[in-house]
Amino acid sequence: MAKHKKVFFSGNNYAEDWHAEAAKRGLPNLKDTVECLRAAGKEHYIALFEHHKVLSKIEYEARTEIGWERYVKVLNIEGNAALDIARNQILPATLAYQTHVAHAITAIKAAGVEPPTAEVELLKSVAQGAGALKSAIDVLDAALTEASAADAHHQGEKFRDLVLPAMAAVRKAADELEGIVHDDLWPLPKYREMLYQY
Repeated sequence: MAKHKKVFFSGNNYAEDWHAEAAKRGLPNLKDTVECLRAAGKEHYIALFEHHKVLSKIEYEARTEIGWERYVKVLNIEGNAALDIARNQILPATLAYQTHVAHAITAIKAAGVEPPTAEVELLKSVAQGAGALKSAIDVLDAALTEASAADAHHQGEKFRDLVLPAMAAVRKAADELEGIVHDDLWPLPKYREMLYQY
């Protein structure tokens, strides 16, 4: 207990309190898979597993390598799925709704009536959302290309540093559009439909 008490913490290990406490105690605080996999390659961890006859050095290194490969493959699949859904489903639906709203405004003007401000603002919101989504799609596409081209030892970092934030940006743009685009045009189940089934 005297030797290892610094690792005991009865608070929330996911909260910022723990990050500060871990630093204060001089403990490593690995915040993502890449950091964990980098740490796993350290010789003293390999020696620990060998000493207790859990894994040989070759077995340990193989498992670490599999961890890297799995991390990259999963993020590559998820990133490409996000790109495909955003580019081929959400963006076209958004543009179709944008066209629908624009035609409604044009029809009102053709009838000799000034279109309500709310409809014009809706068109602006949809157009801005479509622009934000298209920009996010382009960034994600470039990030996937760059990460996939990296050598095996740097792919993990590229997927973490480039692809994950790019996926989050696509998600943010899509989430905002989900609340605007008409249900009949939206190609996926909306959150409220999945949660409340109405």
